[in-house]
Amino acid sequence: MNNWKITCLFYGTLTAPKGIFCAGIDEDKVFPFVYSGFLLQDGKTNVLVDTGVHQDNIIDGKAWAGCPAVGGNRYVLDALAAEGLKPGDIDVVMYTHLHNDHAGGLALFPDALTIFQKDELTNLLNPLPSQKIRRDYDPRTPGDLKLLKNIRMVDGDFDMGNGLKLFKVPGHTLGGMAIQVKTEEGKYVITGDMPHIAVSLFPKLEKMQVLDGSWVDITPAPDIYGPYVFNGVIYDHYAAFDSFNKLSLLAEEFDPKWYLTGHDMWCVVKKHFG
Repeated sequence: MNNWKITCLFYGTLTAPKGIFCAGIDEDKVFPFVYSGFLLQDGKTNVLVDTGVHQDNIIDGKAWAGCPAVGGNRYVLDALAAEGLKPGDIDVVMYTHLHNDHAGGLALFPDALTIFQKDELTNLLNPLPSQKIRRDYDPRTPGDLKLLKNIRMVDGDFDMGNGLKLFKVPGHTLGGMAIQVKTEEGKYVITGDMPHIAVSLFPKLEKMQVLDGSWVDITPAPDIYGPYVFNGVIYDHYAAFDSFNKLSLLAEEFDPKWYLTGHDMWCVVKKHFG
C-alpha cells in the first residue's frame, strides 16, 4: 500500500481573535490564522486537498467576521509553483467541504478528478439562512462545478485503496470530510474545519505555535466545556460531537501532531509530514 508525503500549502491569512475559533476563549489574543491546503504525493499521483479562498471573498481587505485577510487564486498558484507544479499536474482534488475559503480555486482544476461528499452538494445548494448571512458558500461555486469534467461524489466513509481513506464528519457542514493519509511515519488526518484549529479537538492545550514559528501561551478550556470546544459556525453540535469522537480514532495517536487542520499556523510552519 502507498506511503504518502504531505506538504502543507500556504494560501494566505485571516487575522482573527483566537476566540472566534473556540467558543470565545482568548478573544483578546489575535493571530494571523492561515488559509491552507495539502499536497499529497506518492511518487505517482499528485492529490490536492482544498483550494483556498477566492479573492472576491476578501472585500476591502476583510473576510469572515470582518477580519483582515489576504489570499486568492494567485496564492494557490504560487504555492503549487513553489513545489514545481502547475494546475495541470494535479491528478485529484479533494474537498473537505465547499465553503468559500476551501473551494475558492475550484475552477483552476477543470481536468482533475474531483472528490467531495454527496451531502456537501446538498448543503451548497440548500444553505441555512445563517449560512447565507455569513456567506459561507460562494455563490459562484455551483457554476464553477459545471466546469469540472470528472466529479465523483462519495456518500459516507470510503477507502480509496491506495493509503487514503475518506471519512464523513458533519457538523460544520452537512458533508464535511476528513482524509486519513498513510505515511511512512504513521496515519495523519486532514480535518478541514472539523476542527478549524487543533485546540477545538484538544481544548486543554496551553501553547500554540504562530506563523513566525514562535510559541504563545493560550488559555486551556475550563472542565465544564467538556472534551471538545465548538464555535459559532458549528451548526449541528450533536453531529459535531459524533464527528470529533470519530476523528479521535482515526490518527496514529490522539495527539495534535497527527491532525492537520484547515487554519492552524503550525501546519504551515512545519510544512512537510510523512
